[in-house]
Amino acid sequence: LNLKFATHVGDVVDWGNVTPAQFTRAKNGLAPLNGKVPYSLTIGNHDTAAVCAGGSACPGADAKVTVRDTTAFNNAFTESMFPDLKGEYESGKIDNSFSTFTAAGQNWMVLNLELWPRQGAIDWAKSVVASHADYNVIVTTHSYLEADGSISQSAGGYGATSPQHLFDTLIKVYPNIKIVLSGHVGGAASRVDTGTKGNKILSLLQCFHSRTTNPVRLLKISVAKGTVKNWVYAPYTRETLVAQSTTTGLDFTP
Repeated sequence: LNLKFATHVGDVVDWGNVTPAQFTRAKNGLAPLNGKVPYSLTIGNHDTAAVCAGGSACPGADAKVTVRDTTAFNNAFTESMFPDLKGEYESGKIDNSFSTFTAAGQNWMVLNLELWPRQGAIDWAKSVVASHADYNVIVTTHSYLEADGSISQSAGGYGATSPQHLFDTLIKVYPNIKIVLSGHVGGAASRVDTGTKGNKILSLLQCFHSRTTNPVRLLKISVAKGTVKNWVYAPYTRETLVAQSTTTGLDFTP
């Protein structure tokens, strides 16, 4: 497939903060990408100290605080594992970070943002996107679309800002943001929005839980045609779980 980059929409583990073996399993599962396909990870609520055994909130803890405790995650997935990583909001933490690569003769950025991000992280993201105006930006954050394809209005009860706030203050403002990827809820959904400059923004949700396969959403981008083809494929069972669809009218940065 000549893959240029892969990114994870979060919940890399279930409750690895209290069961470290889950991080070992996740690292082994991602190992085939090492040195072959550059990738980045997004931190979901299950990747933080907010979730305990069984997948429920940790009793007696303030989730607004523990959701930002990603020490175990960052100990497992260190900066050195991501050679295409170019910057972070907080040193030594990939919670809010960006990676770059080239494809089709153009510059690309994958911007990974924490779950229901703090305003400081959003402000940092704005400066990164603004200073890379000649890059096509793909934003990945754990919670953004609802199962019905609408932009979520909720910060989940323990986040700092809502996905709608992220759209209003970052996503729609910068015309070099082309695609938004998320998970957290539902199965699969998509939508197209219009930015303040009249640009199209494609958003895709993927949240599949399976014990037999590991579905991936594949994106095939044509910069010349301004199109994105996407579909969800299950490699182990060789099934197409979401049929291919094509979004047109995207304007990629020359």
